[in-house]
Amino acid sequence: MFKYMTIATKLNLSSGGFSALVTIAFVYILITVNSTSSIIEQQQGLVSQQISAVTNQGNQLQNQRQAVNEQMVILAIDRHFTDMRVWLLDLTVSWLNEAEENAELSQQKLNSQLEKFAAIDNDRGRAIREKSELFYQTMLDAVDAYVDENRVKGNSLTADARQLASEVDYLIREFSANIDETLKRANQQVTQAGQSVADSANKVKLASDAIVSENSGMWDITIVILVLSSLLSIAFSVILRREICNPIQRLRTTVEQIQLNSDLRERFKVVSMDEIGVTGSSFNEMMTQFSDIILKVKTACDEMENATTYLVDLMQKTQEGVVSQERATDQVATAINQMATTVQQVAGHTETASKSTASAKLTAEESREVVQNSVTATQGLASLFNETNDSITLVEKYSKEIGGVLDVIRGISEQTNLLALNAAIEAARAGEAGRGFAVVADEVRTLAQRTQESTEEIDTMISSLQARTAQAVSLMGKGNEEVKSVANQAENAESSLLQIAHQVGEINELNTMIATSAEQQRVVADEINRNVVDINDTSTTTTEAVKATVECGENLLRLSRQLEQLVSQFKV
Repeated sequence: MFKYMTIATKLNLSSGGFSALVTIAFVYILITVNSTSSIIEQQQGLVSQQISAVTNQGNQLQNQRQAVNEQMVILAIDRHFTDMRVWLLDLTVSWLNEAEENAELSQQKLNSQLEKFAAIDNDRGRAIREKSELFYQTMLDAVDAYVDENRVKGNSLTADARQLASEVDYLIREFSANIDETLKRANQQVTQAGQSVADSANKVKLASDAIVSENSGMWDITIVILVLSSLLSIAFSVILRREICNPIQRLRTTVEQIQLNSDLRERFKVVSMDEIGVTGSSFNEMMTQFSDIILKVKTACDEMENATTYLVDLMQKTQEGVVSQERATDQVATAINQMATTVQQVAGHTETASKSTASAKLTAEESREVVQNSVTATQGLASLFNETNDSITLVEKYSKEIGGVLDVIRGISEQTNLLALNAAIEAARAGEAGRGFAVVADEVRTLAQRTQESTEEIDTMISSLQARTAQAVSLMGKGNEEVKSVANQAENAESSLLQIAHQVGEINELNTMIATSAEQQRVVADEINRNVVDINDTSTTTTEAVKATVECGENLLRLSRQLEQLVSQFKV
């Protein structure tokens, strides 16, 4: 059921259930509190009524207390007046001082109570005071009359005093009756107020019982809600731990195992499709891709190591070839210098031959004038022709040597061209790292091509020189035969001298051509010498570049092996 739920959904469901329970609890508590509040308001009304009843009862009790106090005062007045009347009656009979003193004391007490009574009923108190004082004085007068033995007067005064006493008693009884009525009403009102207080107390008790009942029910419901909340919290914690904490712990254990063992084959076991399950699936896919990348990197490292090893070997061979080329270039430079010397010698001999042919031509012209000296001149001419033949033969020999040197230069140029081509191919394979070496290889190949072209031009010139030299040798051979013929046939001297002059002119032309060819050979030799120097410099630069390339290749091989060692730490 929870397998395909997200963590957010699970948390929302748990929180929603918990919130719903709490909401229900709060709604119930709110309803209960509202009901309790109504009861409390009702109870407050009853308490207010009870307070009013108690206040009324207090007022009634206060009135009752005041009435009782007034009754006590009037009773004290009645008692003291009765005492005073008794002592005065006793005085009229006994004439004792004690009776008079007690009567006087009772009067004082009576007056004291009348002073209190004045605050209650001033008019009645003043009337009672006046009549009681008059009664007291009348009784004293009666006693005096009895002492004077005037019984008539005594009895009359006594009767007047009795009348005054009756009036005082009436006032006292009237006030007492009023007090009794007041006390009766006060008692009734106190009783009613007490009943109201009792009724209010009963109503308050009922309201309190209702509140206690409501609170008891709310307490039970609160206990149930707290128990359910605790159970839901425990269930929520258990579900949270099982659905969230345990998968996170398993994912953490998987990552730690991968980090500890460097084993990229370790995978996270996906048991749900929530956020952690999706994360685990993505983690497994990432580890698969990472394993593939490591395998590809390992394969690439092996291939790069092989290619780097091959490149280092090739660069070493190239370096050896460049060194050989440099040595061959030195040999070519030496040969070119020798060829330049030879060309200069050929030029010198050609100049000598030109001078000789000029002398021969002059001699031939003189021979026509002096026939008798023809044999001697012919012998000198034959000797000169022999020297010229030797020089031309020497030129032919040097030309052949130059041709051999040119063959060597051509072979070195072809070999250099092939080496430059191979170096360009390997530089192209090396990519960005071999770009500089490719430029150097291209320059070497250009110089080799220029050397080959210059060699071909020199070869063409040497071939032409050899052909003309052979022609000159042939002509000189014919001239020698003609000289012998002149020596054998002096009679044909004029005709032969004409032929010799003609042939000497041709020889002069050939000498001029040879001089020109020698000059061209010298220029070409200088050009070849400069090219060889450039090739030598280029070979030096190429050697340094190849050396740097070899060092880069070795560094690349070392880095490749280090990368392979790092990659080999992972198990795939």
